Amino acid sequence: MIGPRSVNMLRAGLRPLSVAALVGFASTCHAQSAANVQDTADGAESPFIATCVACHGALGAGTVTGGPRLAGKDPDYLAHALSMFKAGTRRSAVMQTVALTLSDSEIRELATFFSKQDPPLAEGAPPQQSLVLAGKQLAETGTGSDIPACFSCHAAGGKGNGARFPSIAGEPAAFVVARLHEFQARAKGKTPAPGTMTAVAATLNDAQIEAVAAYLSVTGP
Repeated sequence: MIGPRSVNMLRAGLRPLSVAALVGFASTCHAQSAANVQDTADGAESPFIATCVACHGALGAGTVTGGPRLAGKDPDYLAHALSMFKAGTRRSAVMQTVALTLSDSEIRELATFFSKQDPPLAEGAPPQQSLVLAGKQLAETGTGSDIPACFSCHAAGGKGNGARFPSIAGEPAAFVVARLHEFQARAKGKTPAPGTMTAVAATLNDAQIEAVAAYLSVTGP
């Protein structure tokens, strides 16, 4: 899920001009070294430029500081998210600037690449077991009519359901907390439509948000 925080993109085999533009944004995060990976399209090794891996993690794994996990998400969802950043209909100063440098074909290439990755979960201090158990209940069964189960939309195990409902399994806890708070802020500005993520988030309290975030952070995608 490409989230509300300042993020950059890993690039593989794309036009040098676009890569150079992306590298300029790496200063917003702590730089990490580049890595070589197997190109998923033709099997040839390509230099993989780590433009902002401190936000998205190696191969899009996510980071404990709140960088969302991109790895394994539906390619249509990722492409749509980037397209919204490019159009300005989804807000993030850095992501909008980055997306404006991308062609439609580059957006699709990035989305396809990250959709095929399966790195380990972001490493961090393990959450409290009590939070994990409470979050598991919310994710699997919800609380009845007031709060639906997360997995009722995002599929069993939170593995995602097409382009509309992204995978949420393995998302770093800090990102989930921040994203749900963002939905809550949106709900305060305008009454959300029933059944939307904004409407669901508006019903959650802080303890529930922390519990769901803890559980998803240790749930393998």
